Formats: sequence, C-alpha cells, structure tokens
Amino acid sequence: MELARAYRDALGCYPTGVALVTVLDEGRVRAMTINSFASVSLEPPLVLWSLDRASLRFEPFASAPRYAINVLGADQDALAMACARDDDLERAGGNWTPGKTGVPLVSGALARFECALDAVHDGGDHVILVGRVEAFDRPSTGPALVFHRSVFAAAH
Repeated sequence: MELARAYRDALGCYPTGVALVTVLDEGRVRAMTINSFASVSLEPPLVLWSLDRASLRFEPFASAPRYAINVLGADQDALAMACARDDDLERAGGNWTPGKTGVPLVSGALARFECALDAVHDGGDHVILVGRVEAFDRPSTGPALVFHRSVFAAAH
C-alpha cells in the first residue's frame, strides 16, 4: 500500500465532526465541506480550520475576511457530500440566512460560528486559518454528523 494512502487511512481511524465553511464571494454563497474544525481559545474566542493549498476553491476561502463555520447534524450528510463536490451552496441544495455579520449561515446546522479571519499559518500542504468568533448560535439539536474511516455517521 502506498505510504500516503496508509497514512490517510490511519488518520481516518479518528472520528471527526463535519462542518461547512461558508463565504460570500461576488454575490454567490460558497460552501466547503471540512472536518478540520477545532476550538483554539475561549478568551479571546478563536477557532481554526485548514485548507488544502491545491484546492480549486483555495482563493475565495483563503482570502475571505469573514466566514461562517456551520456544524452539521447527522441528517445533513447529503448536503455535506453535495458541498464536497460543488461549492455553490444553493445548487448543492442548502438553505441559508445572513448572520449578524452578514456571512451565510446554513439552515438546520447544530451550531454556527461567524468568524473574522484572525491569522493564517503555514501547515505544509495546507494553510491553517484562525478565526475570531464574532457571533454564534445553536439553532438545532440532535446528533452531529461525523466522518470516520471515510464514511459519514451519526455521533451518539
């Protein structure tokens, strides 16, 4: 087995939450499925996510001064998969409303964090984007969507 594939499979043993990063880009709502979301600090409130430098979506997401991280519920697996293929949230079947800071918030998400870009760090073939949380909410309840061994599942 190729070393990179073996490494990826080993990482897949660790279940991660699934979220959509959403941005406004020239009037379009773009969304990207991620599983790299993490809390950094409570004071100040900081979160992070990572973005592949080789991604065709790199520029609009890396350069967005504001974005939202939308933690998906277990019933949103089809949306997560659609946004992994197509970054147009509406075309992917997602509904949204503007947040307090104007960023697009995904309807039905378990938690939504409105962020201002605070820092960008080198992370090998990725960049690590740190966002300062300016607003957040928890509009829905239920099990979270997780990614484990290359498949979506519900967190129990």
